[in-house]
Amino acid sequence: MKICEKSACSFPNWYPIFKSVTFPAEYIPIPDEVLQYLKDDGVTIPREALIEKVKSSYIDDITYTDWDSEGEDDDEVTLPTFPVFSNQLRNIMKKFGGSVFVKLNWSAPTDAAWIATNNCLKCSNLQDIYLLLKSSDKISQDLDAKYNKIPSKYFIVLKKWEDIHPGSEFRCFVSDKQLIAITQRDTAEFHRHIIQSKCDIINDINRLFYGIINDKFVLSNYSFDVVWNPLSIKIVDFNVFISPEIDTYLFSTGELQEMQYEEGISPEFRYIGEDVGIQPVNLGRHFGMPKEFSEISADKSRSLIELLQTQVQIQRNEED
Repeated sequence: MKICEKSACSFPNWYPIFKSVTFPAEYIPIPDEVLQYLKDDGVTIPREALIEKVKSSYIDDITYTDWDSEGEDDDEVTLPTFPVFSNQLRNIMKKFGGSVFVKLNWSAPTDAAWIATNNCLKCSNLQDIYLLLKSSDKISQDLDAKYNKIPSKYFIVLKKWEDIHPGSEFRCFVSDKQLIAITQRDTAEFHRHIIQSKCDIINDINRLFYGIINDKFVLSNYSFDVVWNPLSIKIVDFNVFISPEIDTYLFSTGELQEMQYEEGISPEFRYIGEDVGIQPVNLGRHFGMPKEFSEISADKSRSLIELLQTQVQIQRNEED
């Protein structure tokens, strides 16, 4: 994968071009101190995020033990604070009606969904945003110089939250400016409407690609994601054609590589064509949720931070 290819897929580089055919979003540069916070080990939540969520009497002076301290009572960490940056996030959430989807230039913290309130990527407060970003291996990899060699500015992206049916998401592969493959993204479910609407899905994706994307996107080989319904089709994201980080879903990498050399073909559309008892993916199992957190995630009435705060109060009571 060439550096220029990944750079072209960075959200701030493509969003202004395709703003009219994607979801409303805002992106802001990440200050150096916030960037370092995201790179640091451990999961700590900024002071203003906890105050916003809990507003309890003891929160003003709260400190707590870093999760990576392995139970060492002495290893206390003072909560970080980024008032200006956090206020920017609040204002964007307010602009978008209170709920957003968060990501960085390239990746979203989909692997951390298990840790969020209600096991969902919907962010309705600062705590949700910071917790997802700090808990995600995908975000860490984006920020790790070993994996990301692009000398670019990092941005946080907040998209207006939309309830999206999993069966409406598709990944499309482009080779030499030619749409060669389309695949259902939710490979854990059979969606009958895909069979019923497959011709419309193919035609609408073709129109979007050849009518808008093909002439405007700078790369010749890449992938892009869309959300389709009978009334509209919207771009979700762009990525490189093939890389270890890209899920090819119902195609193998080898198949896509072979299709690269075929000319004048219509895109091959793959989807789950019958209900064969496929079970929904358990995000905790699929993304390797730590065993010690399994009971926490089952208690949907309390967030991880609320439990953490309870432990803090218990520790304080023990010290009194």
